[in-house]
Amino acid sequence: MSDRAIRSIAIAGGGIVGLSAALAFRRALPQSTVRVIELPADPAAVADRMPTAWPSVHPFHRLIGLEEARLVRDGIAVHHLGTRFSSWAGRPDWVHAFGPHGKPIGAVQFDQVWVQAHGANRGRPYDHYSPGAVLARAGRFVHPPRNAGSLLGGLSYGLRLDPEPYRARLRNEAARANIGTIEARSVEHVERRADGGLQSLHLGQDERIEADLFVDCSGPAGLLAAQVEDSFEDWPSHAATGLLIEEDPAGELVPAARIRATDEGWIGEWPLRDRIIRCTAGSDLEPAVPLQPGRRTRPWTRNVLAIGDSAAAIDPLHGLNLTLAHRAIFLALELLPGRDFNPLELAEFNRRWCLITDQLRDFIALHYLRNGLSGMFWEAAAKADPPAELARRLDQYGYRGRLPFQEDEILNRDDWTAALLGLGLVPRNADPAASGVPRDRAFDAMDTLADELAAFAAAAPAYPDYLERISGAL
Repeated sequence: MSDRAIRSIAIAGGGIVGLSAALAFRRALPQSTVRVIELPADPAAVADRMPTAWPSVHPFHRLIGLEEARLVRDGIAVHHLGTRFSSWAGRPDWVHAFGPHGKPIGAVQFDQVWVQAHGANRGRPYDHYSPGAVLARAGRFVHPPRNAGSLLGGLSYGLRLDPEPYRARLRNEAARANIGTIEARSVEHVERRADGGLQSLHLGQDERIEADLFVDCSGPAGLLAAQVEDSFEDWPSHAATGLLIEEDPAGELVPAARIRATDEGWIGEWPLRDRIIRCTAGSDLEPAVPLQPGRRTRPWTRNVLAIGDSAAAIDPLHGLNLTLAHRAIFLALELLPGRDFNPLELAEFNRRWCLITDQLRDFIALHYLRNGLSGMFWEAAAKADPPAELARRLDQYGYRGRLPFQEDEILNRDDWTAALLGLGLVPRNADPAASGVPRDRAFDAMDTLADELAAFAAAAPAYPDYLERISGAL
């Protein structure tokens, strides 16, 4: 082992994020000692309570050794095609689905062709050209075929994970990986290193934990991160500052989440096998879990790394909380420093972290700024100044359908166009390259694609039936 290699890691927080980080670091550093300090759960740690994951969950599960098939068979996971929005922006229901919408024509993006069809009163709603959205509307699901050229070749999906069984599975995997766990009521005090980092944690009853690297997954309070770093950037563009997270008896099991705007905020439903996680979001909820949208600007300071809600408080509108935690873990492993935690290396992690979280900040802010709704909550949200990068994106796309390039993208073009067009931001002009596409032939092809997708969805199995069938076959 290199003299600079990290030899021991202590992770504060035994929830989903903490155990996920422990397994990932264990896989990446098999010669290092990894221990998890199980602290009382923080109800404001949204990523631990509402673990919806976008399609990037699949490479993360491969990293830590979890199989989707087993999670589904054991009732821990259900498939997630995206989110269906209703009563939003004064528009008909629309589905923000993962994966591509339509097919590009040569070098011309499909949304540019759709803009021309829309202007000619030939286009159907944009989500009618998305395999995931069409299946979600119908409450149906099939796995995408291996043939990339097929009708569903671009179908993409994530997972909704039942929090307690999922945490139990991660804990079992941690035990199999020889990851130690320590139960503690609190971190009573810490010892500091000469450089200002952490030397050890004192947990009471003479329990003292030393480590080279401390990973803070304790929740928004950031029990360890707050010891070494107090920078925090608020996001006033996010209107929801309170969450009421509840569970309802099982309803219809569908492969998409549902978000409905109300006068005071919004209500989201994330169906699981035997119940529904319901989240009511607003600004004046009682009782409610407080939400302070924003992020630490330096989540990796000296030998303390904050991940999950310890690093950023993300509005759960699109269920991106756990996905962001996974991305932070991947980034930490990609840029893993030596045991000296050179500031140059940590600065690069923090720079790229800010780029990633800026994108999520802007993506969620878009839904509040483009709401088109009345009422104090929504009117106040619409008056908020958009972040500068979002304002630039809205100007560019609103004028000619262009999306500026961003380094370290966590959201792709399909994610943005599904939201922008779903919210009614249709470019005023089509991209010049689209003018070379034969209009009538392209519009006819669009009609054919929408008809084929609708027919396929109508013939696909209802999601509960498909789930029962594949669970029994595993």
